[in-house]
Amino acid sequence: MRRILVIEDEFLVAAHIDFILVQEGHEVIGPVGTLDEALQLANDEALDCALLDVNLDGGRVDDVAAILDRRGVPFIFVTGYGRDNLPQNFREAVIVDKPFQDQDLLREVQRLVMQSSARESGKRAK
Repeated sequence: MRRILVIEDEFLVAAHIDFILVQEGHEVIGPVGTLDEALQLANDEALDCALLDVNLDGGRVDDVAAILDRRGVPFIFVTGYGRDNLPQNFREAVIVDKPFQDQDLLREVQRLVMQSSARESGKRAK
């Protein structure tokens, strides 16, 4: 089981992501739909990976992405806004386009879980 932060302000999308991740045996942190909550959880929670919407009720998640990056928490963007709207420093990040197919999202979550496992193995080897 992995702890996955879900940042999404559209209730139905957030509920669907939560459902499919829980079905796969993951622990969902959130979902959260405000920048204040997202910043707090990105800073304070023990996380394996994260799924970020780019825009939360008009606010951008640039600072959230920067926190996760600094902490070494792998993440992807789940957005309908496209690559041009990603935070400047993360324009090459992986995107799952909304609307998404469940299998596409789960494939990228599996990749994140593998990154997280590799990161943990590297920490233990030091």
